[in-house]
Amino acid sequence: MNEYPFELRKISLKGKSRQQLVTFLESFHLNFDDDVQEAIGIFISDQNSITESSQQFGENDLIACGGCSGHVIKCIAVREEFQNTGLLSKIISYFYSRMKKSGIQNILIYTKPEQSEKFINLGFNAIVKTENVALLESESDGISRYVEKIRERLPAEINEFGCIVMNANPFTNGHQYLVDTASRQCRHLLIFPVKEDRSVFPYEVRLQLIKENIRPYENISLLDGSDYIISAASFPTYFLKENSDISRIQAELDLTLFGSRIAAPLRITQRFVGTEPYDLMTADYNAQMKKILPMYGVQPIIIPRLEIEGKAVSASQIRKMLYENDFSLIEKFVPPATYHFLISDEAIPIIQKIKQKKL
Repeated sequence: MNEYPFELRKISLKGKSRQQLVTFLESFHLNFDDDVQEAIGIFISDQNSITESSQQFGENDLIACGGCSGHVIKCIAVREEFQNTGLLSKIISYFYSRMKKSGIQNILIYTKPEQSEKFINLGFNAIVKTENVALLESESDGISRYVEKIRERLPAEINEFGCIVMNANPFTNGHQYLVDTASRQCRHLLIFPVKEDRSVFPYEVRLQLIKENIRPYENISLLDGSDYIISAASFPTYFLKENSDISRIQAELDLTLFGSRIAAPLRITQRFVGTEPYDLMTADYNAQMKKILPMYGVQPIIIPRLEIEGKAVSASQIRKMLYENDFSLIEKFVPPATYHFLISDEAIPIIQKIKQKKL
């Protein structure tokens, strides 16, 4: 008798194999996240070796699956009849090993709060939990070490800090105005760049443009981006109900994590954001910020967005101008450092990418 009557196989993300995976997840009321880069399934390889209660499943039947995207393990499901056979551990071990070999240091899992204990038993550590989501990491002290590294860089004589979380895709005069206004309303300003490379402008480019544009300010610290700033683009939704308010749930998790694990130990008491006239999701996020951050001693400060020629300045406008090759207008809406980058050879691949996308 086969001691382990299951076989782990890669699942193609195309055609019938993809549909099999989607259908399997739907049977658990789970969704398939489109950004999954690799998926595996566990199949019955020897029907004669499984328990009598599971005999309704035949050989090559899919009984468990998992997927990954970047540093996140997701789309995990195991049939109830096989949940005490070590299959969850096998899925996690597979992705953990592959991610570590690829150089990923800290692996994240987002799941339902009631499922978090299963992953804790496999060596993951809870970072934060809300009513709808639990976030876990593979490192035992990942977020604590991240915060400690920041704290070592901060001026010891300052007791309270302001902050901005910034994507800057790319950095505009609107960002410059927000930075300038915030820097005059607090003793020292911390800027957290969004690290996730889901933006048209890569993280390293966005980071460099922020650095160049804030160079004149003596009371600003530009911090390294981290996985602990959760962007809507990278937030997994596979375990949420179909009619869930995904943007609200993502905002709650991100803001609770920021308030409880980052702002509190770093003595951040102000978070500055600009008003949002265009993007409803960002406007909703700002509304959630007003409700959640004060619970952690952080005052959200909403700064009216800069207007030029009667238009609120936004990064999406700049990308549209790049799409239309309107560099004379771009020069009015971005600071010199950004403009010099946009007309450089380094920006050509980014602009080509913008023109290939449907705006």
